[in-house]
Amino acid sequence: SGEEGEALGPPDKAGALGKRSDHLGQWRVRFFSLHGRTLGWSRAEGEPHHGHVDVAGSRCRAADFETGRAFSLSVARCGEAAPLVVVACSTARERREWRAAIEAAARAAAEEDAEAA
Repeated sequence: SGEEGEALGPPDKAGALGKRSDHLGQWRVRFFSLHGRTLGWSRAEGEPHHGHVDVAGSRCRAADFETGRAFSLSVARCGEAAPLVVVACSTARERREWRAAIEAAARAAAEEDAEAA
């Protein structure tokens, strides 16, 4: 894998989403990109990632009730309550697309890890 999203070629999925900050729980717009098993975010498109998570073995679920934000999505490792990241999409369709892309990446990464073991 590359240096946090740089020089990795085109992302599997990319776009602006709301991101809930870990510290204060505030929502901010961030540019997200999914490259294989790495979901990274930056303040603007084209900037280096200032955060990323490995989505291997994770699941996505709607989190509207917990967040108070429509079309929000929680990404967490299977069996763990604390999410890796919580994002808010603009539409139900966008949420479905991000969920499908992240879960496909998580499955592929888990299969790779199982084969390597």
